[in-house]
Parts: sequence; C-alpha cells; structure tokens
Amino acid sequence: MSMIQYSVWNECNGSCDFCLRKERKHYNKEEMLFALEAVMHNIKLQDFTKEYSDGVSLLGGELYYITDKDIQDKFMELVDVIIDCVLLKSTNPNRRYSSVTNGNYDPAFLFRVVDHLEKRVGTQFVDINFSYDIKYRYKDEATPLRVINNINAFHERYNYRVGVQMILAQYLIDAINKGEWSIDGLLKQIPGNMLCFLYPHPINSNKIVYDFYLKRNDFLNFLIELKQNYPDIYNSFVFSTRNSSRFKVTGLVDKSYIETGKLSDEKPSLSDGKEVINKLCGHSMLYRSYIDSSACVLCDIEALEGSSEAL
Repeated sequence: MSMIQYSVWNECNGSCDFCLRKERKHYNKEEMLFALEAVMHNIKLQDFTKEYSDGVSLLGGELYYITDKDIQDKFMELVDVIIDCVLLKSTNPNRRYSSVTNGNYDPAFLFRVVDHLEKRVGTQFVDINFSYDIKYRYKDEATPLRVINNINAFHERYNYRVGVQMILAQYLIDAINKGEWSIDGLLKQIPGNMLCFLYPHPINSNKIVYDFYLKRNDFLNFLIELKQNYPDIYNSFVFSTRNSSRFKVTGLVDKSYIETGKLSDEKPSLSDGKEVINKLCGHSMLYRSYIDSSACVLCDIEALEGSSEAL
C-alpha cells in the first residue's frame, strides 16, 4: 500500500481503557492549527502520481469531534489540499481519503468533510471507518447508542457501507462464548454496514485491562467458527491482520515543528511501530498478542490458511 499516514494530533474525546495512543501531548488551539498547516505543507512536497498513489490516511486521536470554527475551517483547507494534490492527481483507482473515527460526537463536522469530498470527487474515494466496543470504550449506556446512530446516519446519508471496527480482544470472545453478545445482534443494529475485527495491538495505558489479550486456544477456536459461520468477516480479519504486518509510510514522525514553529520538509518514512521484529518468525513483535503463549498471532493465522506447516 503506497499511502502516507499522517498523525494530525493526539487530542481525543474518548477515554478508552485500552488506549493505543503512544503520544499524549496536549495540543492547544494554536498548535492544532499549526499541525494542520504542517500536514498541508508536507503533502504538497510529495508525489502522489506514482510513489504514494494510494492516497492519504489521517490519524488521531480523534479528528471530527472538534467544534472550534477556526480549526474546522483550517481542516477543510487540508481536505482541499488532499483533493487537489492527491485525489485529482493520482490515477490509481484505489486512491483514498482515509480515516478512522470513534463516532462519539455530533456528526455535523464529519458530514461537512464528507459532503465536500462527495461534491468534488465522489464518495468512491472516501474510506471512513468507525470504532466500536462492548466493554472498555464507553462509560455509559448512551454513548454506544450514539455511535450506532451515527454509523447508520452516515450509511444512509451517503449510501455508504461503513466498516465498523472492533478489536478482537479476549473479553469479546468470552462474551460471545457466554451468549452475552453476538455478531448477529450487532449486524441487526447496523444494517447495510460491515463488521471488521482487528487483532489486539499492545496498549499504551496505565489502566489494567485483564481480559484484553488473547488466550491462544480460545482465539483459534473462535477463528475456526468465524470462518465457518461468517466467512466474509473472517476473510476481512485475515486481510486486515496481514495488511497490518506491512510497514506503513508515515509522514511527520518528528513533531518538533510544533515547538519550533517551522514547517517540516521531513520525508515520509517506513516507521509505524512495527520496527521490532520477532527473530523466530520475521513478523513484528506487535503480533505477540497472547496472554498465555509467546506464539505469533499472524503465524497462527497463516497456519489456519495453509501458509505454514503446523500451528
């Protein structure tokens, strides 16, 4: 995938116990405005006709909960830069404006962004996914309902099949095995959209989440049943996990431009947290997601797929 990832800021309106953010620096308004300027400047330096023809992925924190008009207007300038420099220049049919959102806000600004993309280039070049969870993401019963409503509103507004991303953690498998939660139940809540499981990356939180990481046998048994009963969801999980194993091109790794006030000409680099390699198998150490085994999750998936000799 020749897509550049930009971590715009780490500001977030969520309080997930399994937060994956490494950097927790607070950005004030001026710093957020400058971060947007820096991303725009950096995008203009890149060649999206060849090397990075897949487009741009914007990462948070959370990008769309911001209500400040100045920041929203500056963000819209960034959207236009992405349209002009990326989506209208690349001829790659898979080029995308991509981002993931927690969906826990009034969606007016998200709709403003996507309305503009739809008007200028069409939603076929939009890749928006929503995060969802059943235990450690929300602090009340109203919030997950709000997220579900926003997922469905997005789907209806753009006739768009939303990817609803859930981390396939141990507590989720336990809830399914106990009959406390079901895939069918969620699919009924999000008609026309799709469920996407993600393997559990190492978390960066001081909070102890005892049932986050996987028990190996439970995970493998779950995958076998998922493949039998929900092949589309299974195939999506396998594709996502394999794709995650590839180093992603990351823009503006060095955030010193915030302190110096100088726009960065930093070149994108293959640096996204996967640099520490498991010498036993060649995959990133991020795939050691078992609580009871040092085995590699990706190796086990490849074994199930017949790409390895044995589990």
